Amino acid sequence: MSLNPHHVASTWLSACSSALQNGDVKSFSNLFLPDGWLRDLLVFTWDIRSLAGREKISSYLSRTLAQAHISAVKLDETTDLAPRTFPAALNRGTGVELAFTFVSKHGHGHAIARLLADTDGEYRAFTLLTMVSDLPGHEELSILPWRDDVTGIAERHMQKDYEKWVHSVETNPQVIILGAAQTGLQIAARFKQMNIPTLVIERHARVGDTWRKRYPTLTLHTTRKHHTLLYQPFPSNWPEFTPRDKLSDWMEHYASIQDLVVWTNSELQSRPIYDEKNHVWDVIVLRNGVPVKLHPAHIVLATGTLGRPNIPNVPDIERFRGRILHSSAFPGGELFAGQNAIVVGAGNSSIDVCQDLALRGAKSVTMVQRSRSCVMTREYVCGQVRGAFPENVPLEVADFRFAGMPLGLLKKILVADQDSAWEANKELHEKLRKGGVNFDLGPEGQGVYPLVFERLGGESPIAIEGGADLIADGRIKVKAGHGIKHFTRDGIVLTDGTELSADVVVFATGYIHMREANAELLGQNVIEQTEEVYGLDDEGEIKGSYRPSGHPGLWFATGDFFTSRFLSKALAIQIKAQELGLMPKDGKREGAKN
Repeated sequence: MSLNPHHVASTWLSACSSALQNGDVKSFSNLFLPDGWLRDLLVFTWDIRSLAGREKISSYLSRTLAQAHISAVKLDETTDLAPRTFPAALNRGTGVELAFTFVSKHGHGHAIARLLADTDGEYRAFTLLTMVSDLPGHEELSILPWRDDVTGIAERHMQKDYEKWVHSVETNPQVIILGAAQTGLQIAARFKQMNIPTLVIERHARVGDTWRKRYPTLTLHTTRKHHTLLYQPFPSNWPEFTPRDKLSDWMEHYASIQDLVVWTNSELQSRPIYDEKNHVWDVIVLRNGVPVKLHPAHIVLATGTLGRPNIPNVPDIERFRGRILHSSAFPGGELFAGQNAIVVGAGNSSIDVCQDLALRGAKSVTMVQRSRSCVMTREYVCGQVRGAFPENVPLEVADFRFAGMPLGLLKKILVADQDSAWEANKELHEKLRKGGVNFDLGPEGQGVYPLVFERLGGESPIAIEGGADLIADGRIKVKAGHGIKHFTRDGIVLTDGTELSADVVVFATGYIHMREANAELLGQNVIEQTEEVYGLDDEGEIKGSYRPSGHPGLWFATGDFFTSRFLSKALAIQIKAQELGLMPKDGKREGAKN
C-alpha cells in the first residue's frame, strides 16, 4: 500500500497537539525517534536550542513545556508546505514532512517536522523545528512602514512620510548596526519590517565596499539562491555564482530599494557607555568626521564573523625588500607578472589568489600550506546547496526547511556518508595529491559546509574550481606541512629549512576573530562579559550569535547569507520582546545547559 503523507502527518500531529496542549512531556518525547532532534527558536525559552535524543528533549521540556501554553495547533496545508514524502538520508527509507502553526505564550508559532518509521512501524519525528514567528500585535509588515494602504494616496505624501521616518531613525534609533555588508543589511531590512527604528553604520565610503575592495577575481562559491538577500530576489538572468563587483553593486542597490538608513564614512567612537538604569547606550558616531551623539537601546555587531585581516608576526619581516600584503588587499595578478610570488595559507582565498597569479604571468607561484585543508569540488558542494535551496521553491520556504535540519545532525549525516564524498571528489583529490597538497574532508569527515561554522580563519575549507589543474601540473607549487620560520631580504625560510625567494608575499591567513577585533572598540570590560562568538556549541548552534551576548543591549550577528537572512527574524523578535517587557534586558541567556 502506498504511503499517504497527509494521513501520516495528520495522525502524528493529532498526538502532538494533545501532548503539547496538555503539557505532557512523556507523550511528546515519545513522538520522537530515539535519535530524533528538537530545534527550538524562542518557543519554550527565550533562547535558540538544539536537543538530540529523547532523553535531552524530555529534560529540556520537563520545566518548560507546560509554561509554553501551546494551543491552536493546525496543519499547514499551503501549497509549498503541505504534507509530502521525502527520501531520508542514510538509506532510512521514505519519510513524511509536515508543517504546522500554533499559538504559544511567547507568540504565534510555526513548526516543521520530518517523520520516519520506527522499528514498530509507527512514524515518529526525526527532526522538529519549533519557532516563534511573530509577537501578537507586532507582526512583521508586508509593506514599507511609512506607506498607507489607502488606495490613491498621493506620492508626495508618501515621500513626506518617508523623509519624516528617516529623520526619526537618524535622531533616535532604537538599534545601531555596525557594518553594511550582507549581514547588517539583511538584519536592517528585517528590523524595518518589524518597526524597529534602525541605523546602519558603515566605515567605508559606499555600501558594498567591504566586498568591492577585496581581490578582483573573488566569486561566491555558493549558488545564487543561497546568497539571495532577504525580500529581494535576483533578476532571472543573474549568474549562478556571483562575482565580487556584481555583489557589491547589488548590496548598494539593495540598501536603496529597501529604504535602509545607512550612514557611510561613519564609525562608532571607541568605548560607548551602557546606562544600566535606562537601558540605553551613550554613543558618539563620527559621521564624515563630525561627532553625532545617539542613545540606542541596542548595538548589533555585524562587522564580519572574522574581523580585521590577520598577518602573523613573523621574525625578520621588516628585512624583506619585496611587497607584503593580506589577501583581502590583493589587487590582482597582473601587477605581479614576471615576479616570484608566495601565498601563505591554503583556503579559498589562497587558491583564488594563486590561480590569478599563475594565469596572469607570475614567474613562479608557491602556496605555503601550514596545516591540512578540507577540499571538495565546487560542483559537489553546490550540488548539496542546490538541493537545499532549489530555484523553484520560494526562498522563505527553503530557509524554513533548511533551518529544520540542525547543524549538529547535518554534520552527523555527512560524517556517516563520507565514503560517497571521497568517491565523488576522487578526481580532484588525485590532482591535489600529485601537487603535494595535504587534504582531508575535515577532522571527522564532515565536509565543507559544517566546517564553515566550526572553523575560524587560517586554512579554511575549500570548494575548489580550476586551481587543481594548476597544482597538478606544477604551475602552482605547494609546500605543505610547514610555516614560515623567518624572512630574509629576498624571501622566506620555512620551518624545515627550505629557503624560497620572493618578490611578493601574500598572507591568505584569515582574520582576527570578531570578538577580539571589537575589544578595542567596546572596551575589555564589555567584551569580557560576552560569551564566545562563532563556532558551534555542543548542541550544534552558533556560539554567541543572534541571542543574548552576555552584555545587555549588545548582540553579535555572524554566519553566511542564509544564517543572517533566517535568524534576523529571531533577533528582531528578541529585541521586540525586550522592549515590550516580555524578555529580560540583562543580556543573559535563559537557556542555560541542562
